[in-house]
Amino acid sequence: MHNFNLDDVERFVKVLDLEVPWAHSYADMQPGRTDRDRRENYRRAATGAALNDLPADPLWWAFRIGVSKAGRSLDVDNVAKTIIDAFCAWQIARDHSAYSHLGLYPNDTFDHVRVLQVVGQRGSVDSTHIEIFACVR
Repeated sequence: MHNFNLDDVERFVKVLDLEVPWAHSYADMQPGRTDRDRRENYRRAATGAALNDLPADPLWWAFRIGVSKAGRSLDVDNVAKTIIDAFCAWQIARDHSAYSHLGLYPNDTFDHVRVLQVVGQRGSVDSTHIEIFACVR
């Protein structure tokens, strides 16, 4: 296994840097909320953010996610699932989403998404910071 420095600009290109005012997790059982709705929320927010030019033929993808949660607790391991699925071409098609241009990788397997860094903390407000990187070398 390896440690990766996602700030190494020779190896990684940051394609998205997004801050949203919520903290979602996969399979949250609150009434009236679905995982599809959560994925669409991330996609909608990403269309308003500056999506940097995508490198040609990235080797694989990496995520750095920081989440702050007020109120009821949140499982940190479930935060990443919804975010990673939001940018997966297969899941976008399955969701019949209008955001097909946000499909960065065909599937969310190790073949395409290899690095995931998630940091969770308690805070006074809900927020999630998402950075997506393409590995180019």
